[in-house]
Amino acid sequence: MKRTHWQIGFLAALWMCVMLLSACGAAQASQPSVEEDPAPSTQETTAQEDTQSQEEPTLESLLGDDSVNYLTETITMQMGNRMEKNPDVRYYPIEDNAPLSDYVTIDETTEFEIDEEGNPVILFPAGTVTDEAHGEQSFRIPKLYS
Repeated sequence: MKRTHWQIGFLAALWMCVMLLSACGAAQASQPSVEEDPAPSTQETTAQEDTQSQEEPTLESLLGDDSVNYLTETITMQMGNRMEKNPDVRYYPIEDNAPLSDYVTIDETTEFEIDEEGNPVILFPAGTVTDEAHGEQSFRIPKLYS
């Protein structure tokens, strides 16, 4: 019988220690230290990742560091090909033998869309690179790599 009282006393003391530790842990959890930078919760991390993945792509992120030169060469080539196929369409840079930059600026503000294959499609307003009668001009730019 002595042994049973000892076991009950030990279990009671153990239970008190567990309760005390859990109470201290709960108090610390509700009052984070100013020095500590608590790790973000899983929900916060997921929300941050979603926001980052929803950021709008840029021409540089789609085409690489040399995107301006690549765009200029590709658009100029497409203009020349279109003029060969349809003599009624005259592109000013090709017709004037002038650089594309004389008519439009290609930089981070250049308007573009992304097609169903993930390629950028550059859009120039009507009248900037050809007659206004031909409307807005679009040029699909193949990505160099995926």
